[in-house]
Amino acid sequence: MCSETGSATTAIVTNVQRYSLHDGGGIRTVAFLKGCPFHCPWCCNPENLSFEPQVSMNERLCIHCSPRPGGRLCERRPEECPTEAKTVLGRERTVDDLLAEAVRDRVFFEESGGGITLSGGEALAREAFATEFLSRCKAAGVQTALETTLAVPLRDAPALAAATDVFLVDFKIADRERSIAVTGIDPDVRDENLKEILALGARVVGRMPIIPGYTDSRENVAGNVARLVELGIRRADVLPFHQLGEAKYDAIGRDYALRGLHQLTADDVSGVVEILERGGITIIVSGE
Repeated sequence: MCSETGSATTAIVTNVQRYSLHDGGGIRTVAFLKGCPFHCPWCCNPENLSFEPQVSMNERLCIHCSPRPGGRLCERRPEECPTEAKTVLGRERTVDDLLAEAVRDRVFFEESGGGITLSGGEALAREAFATEFLSRCKAAGVQTALETTLAVPLRDAPALAAATDVFLVDFKIADRERSIAVTGIDPDVRDENLKEILALGARVVGRMPIIPGYTDSRENVAGNVARLVELGIRRADVLPFHQLGEAKYDAIGRDYALRGLHQLTADDVSGVVEILERGGITIIVSGE
């Protein structure tokens, strides 16, 4: 098992999602690496926060075939669960193994202009693995994308930039002190990394999750737009808040701070769109 920045040959992967349409253009296969050093309250992939495999429990499938004292998980091992209510999230994968699975959809990539996207967690917490995997995808003739905060120190930015056709980079809380306090993300680290990969010719798309009470204020949006413009990034995806991850928190026994918060529509983020368009940013609203 690799450490946070360790081996280029293995990583813990929770899911390989096929036929995705919102993670880099065209039809895509998205591989999710487990582990993230940050703590965004609205994270929609909480199963990828821990760096280790963990047990998940789907209560709807549980038939209570074993005692559960005090409401805790039963003692039956996941592989013994007759309904697969109890499963293990994440298993160690090699670059070769993951590549072989991901390229099975090559025909769809070629027809749609799609490819393979690496996501997380924070995929760059496994920078060596991420760079090796994306490099191998490119060598196989497959277009590559990386979803990332880009807010971790990079060991080899030139190699990463050469391996990645498009970086999908988060712009969340613009104010540095508040960002660090709420999410652990330092926008200054992100921006220094952005300057380096942009100088190397990288293509970058900004990603702006719009979260009520956290990132949706006009001041915050304007601050993010100012950074996009300053860096020379002219394309951004607007990601309205949704509750698709809520059940995942229950399944892994993790508290969820945004439980019950209403889901946003494209109409709800029209003010965000207006600010971006005034800044000269070409946008796509997720779900449109």
